[in-house]
Amino acid sequence: NENNTKVEKDNLISDRQHELAMSELKKARISNQQALIEKKRLEQEIVLAKTGNERARASEIKAVNTRIEIKPARKMIWKAYLDLQVENVDATTSQINALSKKYGGFVSSMNRSSTDYEISNELVIRIAYDAFDSLMKDIKKTSIFTKNVKVHSTDVTEEYIDVQSRLKTKKEVRERYIKILREKTGDVKDVIAAEEAIRKITEEIEAKEGRLRYLNDQIALSTVHVRIYQEVEYKDEPAIYVKPYSKKIVEGLNNGWTIITGFILGIVNIWPIMIVLGLVIWKRKRIFGILRRKGK
Repeated sequence: NENNTKVEKDNLISDRQHELAMSELKKARISNQQALIEKKRLEQEIVLAKTGNERARASEIKAVNTRIEIKPARKMIWKAYLDLQVENVDATTSQINALSKKYGGFVSSMNRSSTDYEISNELVIRIAYDAFDSLMKDIKKTSIFTKNVKVHSTDVTEEYIDVQSRLKTKKEVRERYIKILREKTGDVKDVIAAEEAIRKITEEIEAKEGRLRYLNDQIALSTVHVRIYQEVEYKDEPAIYVKPYSKKIVEGLNNGWTIITGFILGIVNIWPIMIVLGLVIWKRKRIFGILRRKGK
């Protein structure tokens, strides 16, 4: 019995030890799982930290770029004015036309005139800014004397950006009105008001687009005003213009015919008065007789 009891005790102790061992094993497994979870969590935090650092770095770069003023390309309108004396206006005009075509430009207008002491021609040339200086140098070479040269520039960057911004805003507003009009199910007054607002905004948009096109044209092509003149021997202009005799005869005939037609038309216009006068003349004796008898 003592042996049996001892064996049972040993078995109980062994079972207890086994249970404790299994419990420790479970705890160890749980710890390992928790460790793995913690490891994954730490790895995720590292990745997030890296991403956060990159985002922070990007935000920092963006903030720096925001602080640094990045100036847009300047929008400049260039104009030049040349007053040149030349030997022959017609020949120099042909040379200037050729030079304009050579540098990719064109003559947009021309005004030739003559006085009693000079012949002159005023030309307006449109040319890309890259060829602006080269064209002016070559045009000056065609002259024998440079009377005046003036170069003028206008910075329209601020106006250009303002027009672009306003144009974008107005288009967005118009789109919102159009969307409201499409979704509107109210009364007719609201629909008419929305259509009127769209019409006004469209007119403003067209005006802004027109201004933007003008600025783009002036920026893309510079303008060169050239006046060339040629001195000539002084001649008095005729003070009186004498008409030839044949022209006077023709004018006299025309004037006579005008008088005749005018007289006829005058008589036609006063025909009632003419009838009354005719009756008075025809019956004058009778009328006078009646008046005399009344007088007695």
